[in-house]
Amino acid sequence: MKTHAVTLGVKPFLRIECKFWLGDDGWNGSSEEPPISVQSSTFERAKSDMELALGRYFQSLLHESRSENKDHAA
Repeated sequence: MKTHAVTLGVKPFLRIECKFWLGDDGWNGSSEEPPISVQSSTFERAKSDMELALGRYFQSLLHESRSENKDHAA
């Protein structure tokens, strides 16, 4: 029987509690772990900014991990 490779995109699911509140100068958002905070003029924008900030945070962890693995291999 032949095997066939299939490529699928996988979206990991992580539950991260983020809190949002309305301040004097717009909407604020924060998460305790990882420690990230955002500020924007609308709730929708603050939520979007939080998603982007979390994405950048996890990408930086992956990049850091890959760099460490390369250093150990050398």
